[in-house]
Amino acid sequence: MLQPDQGKKPGRPATGRNRSAAERKRDQRARDMTAIFESDSETWTEAQCLTVLLSGSRFKKGSPLQKGAWERLGKLRGFV
Repeated sequence: MLQPDQGKKPGRPATGRNRSAAERKRDQRARDMTAIFESDSETWTEAQCLTVLLSGSRFKKGSPLQKGAWERLGKLRGFV
């Protein structure tokens, strides 16, 4: 609920400007990379698995990360 004197939704950062779509996407990619490197592959989302599998320049083919992403994606999609 908006406070009469505030004019903004609670919890919003007071930056004074809206972020562009490119800025939001960059931040999302950074969050995904952090989650990929800091968590076990058993907790990855489908999007994170696809990021690992489709980023050939960042994750080498056949690496343990790619194998984990492939196995997790199979579980998420019901193949395993």
